[in-house]
Amino acid sequence: MLKKMTLALALVAFSAPAFAGSCPAMINQIDAALSFGKAMNAAEVKKLRDQGEALHRSGGHAASVRVLQEAMKLAGLNS
Repeated sequence: MLKKMTLALALVAFSAPAFAGSCPAMINQIDAALSFGKAMNAAEVKKLRDQGEALHRSGGHAASVRVLQEAMKLAGLNS
């Protein structure tokens, strides 16, 4: 039981940096789409992008990735 808990904790601890690294790249893709006028639903995309960035800055990287993926989907970008 202790081994399983330790393994689960380790997986969570090591996945956070992976999420953290992908957030800025996703934000850059969204920004590019917005700046070139390629984003569909631009107002909603911008709102989700800002929410994702705030989550990233506060350390909520998994939530940030989910929100940014939704923004990319709305923008017509492949996520």
